[in-house]
Amino acid sequence: MKNLVLYAPPAAGKGTQCELLAQNFGYKILSIGQILRNARSRESEVGRIIIETQDKGILTPDNIVATVLNDELKKYQGNHIIIDGYPRNIEQAKLLDSIFDNYLVINLSIDREFAKKRTLGRINCKGCNKVYNIFFEDMSPKIEGKCDICGAELKSRTDDNENSFNVRYDVYEQNAPEILEYYERKGILNIVDCSVTKEEIYSKIVEIIKGI
Repeated sequence: MKNLVLYAPPAAGKGTQCELLAQNFGYKILSIGQILRNARSRESEVGRIIIETQDKGILTPDNIVATVLNDELKKYQGNHIIIDGYPRNIEQAKLLDSIFDNYLVINLSIDREFAKKRTLGRINCKGCNKVYNIFFEDMSPKIEGKCDICGAELKSRTDDNENSFNVRYDVYEQNAPEILEYYERKGILNIVDCSVTKEEIYSKIVEIIKGI
């Protein structure tokens, strides 16, 4: 079984698929965002650079991200790994090849307007963290504003707004063609349509990693 890189625009459902693969196949999930947050520290030069860039709202330099990721990968030698949230540009894709091997790339493909509905309609339970979506009947709560499971209040995330979505999707669209072409040339790119159910998406991913 190969390692995986999940590459996708916002609201494609990476988190859900990562959790399913971890539960059923024992994959270890390495989220770049979480790794960088964990590495924030004034005790090291790398940690200080991460703090400085994140607090200014700018991207952490590619070489710093690669260094932190490489350190994290060393902790999971012998495990099957999913990298989530990386690469974000072609330079990072090339850097990844120097520290990560035996992997497939799965691009979760989703239409921009469909992804926007997923983002702007998303509401989360403050009690049990269950996620709902007001724009999709099968994902809407039975009682408006209340969780079906625990009855707690439902709220949207502060970053689930149209401006934030557009910025994140624009960044993806700017970088995706070059990254996807790079992986296609390497013969490791797999594209999965995310306009279907999460079960159908997962089934397709399983076929890919099993080589069916």
